[in-house]
Amino acid sequence: MNLYTELVAIDIGTSSLKLVAIDPGPGRQGYRIKKLAASELPEGLVGGDFTNPYISDVGAFKKILLELARKVKSSRQGFVVGLPDRWVKLHLFNMKLSEAEKKSSEFLSWRIEKNLPIPEGMKVAVDYQILEQDPGSEEEQYRIMAAAVKKDLIDILSSLTTELELEVMAFDTSSLGVFNLFEEVFPDKCVDQTVINLHIGHETTVVKAYRKGAVIYERVIESAGEEFTRSLGELDSLNADCAQKAKEKEKFFPTNRAEVVELLSKRSRIEKIFGNWFREINVTFRFFQEKHTLSRLPTIFMTGGGAQIEGLAAFLSEYFSTNCMVFNPLEEMPLAQKLKPEESRLGPSFAPCIGLLAK
Repeated sequence: MNLYTELVAIDIGTSSLKLVAIDPGPGRQGYRIKKLAASELPEGLVGGDFTNPYISDVGAFKKILLELARKVKSSRQGFVVGLPDRWVKLHLFNMKLSEAEKKSSEFLSWRIEKNLPIPEGMKVAVDYQILEQDPGSEEEQYRIMAAAVKKDLIDILSSLTTELELEVMAFDTSSLGVFNLFEEVFPDKCVDQTVINLHIGHETTVVKAYRKGAVIYERVIESAGEEFTRSLGELDSLNADCAQKAKEKEKFFPTNRAEVVELLSKRSRIEKIFGNWFREINVTFRFFQEKHTLSRLPTIFMTGGGAQIEGLAAFLSEYFSTNCMVFNPLEEMPLAQKLKPEESRLGPSFAPCIGLLAK
């Protein structure tokens, strides 16, 4: 696993900010986790989508960010900041490019931006990657991945981090780096194959499919951990904090045959908590299969806090007749020193943050 040790990663979520700093191990063998930290965000502080992203109180956000950044005392070259997936619009399309156009990044950026379905009058910052020459098409046709984010938001974050004297080397999309980690740990599952990352976050579930190392499909589903908690709270008349604790303790999915019978009596309850999410996931996966003419779903690797719901991976494996696994990069990294169990368990939630450091 090849990671930047001279940078600090900060992942902006809608419920928390996460930070990861990594040092080389002794003799540059493996890694040491310098710092894993998270700061909860007040409800409604960070939110919105691509067309209307927001930080409702920049002063409050600035204070939380500064306190988190101060937890890394050693000097680093700078920070890489991950933006919520719902703020960033990914576009995948084909474009005819000459050799001269490929070498002119400024002209290419202009052409790509003109190809994006951006609302009229909306100013965006655009980054792009030429993925591959489009197979079976004209010689100069290329597959392009472009990411757009509202420029006002980048300006706010750039100004804020400058005020805090945090040198930001790059803004990135939170979940894209997760695949790079997975590919290094399980190359046999990725070479010439398709895999799906199912990231179950706080407000959204992000589905990204990769083939030969390139994104071929993405969908952001507006249903995730927060909805599970809210539904459970409504069923049991609990406030948000109590519902969250109850969700973490309750068993929803069987992990052995005996529990299958035991949990049958809770089928209606489970449907009320997870039913909407299951329907959205099912529609998303079926559409993906049809779009890419796949007889069965490829391997699914789960990340995010929701991935840690006991028994969910096994349930989805059975339901979709494919291999579904929880990906915990903290358990897969070549670490020079073992983490405490309570730290190691955070791996799926911190996967996007760690992925920001992937080379």
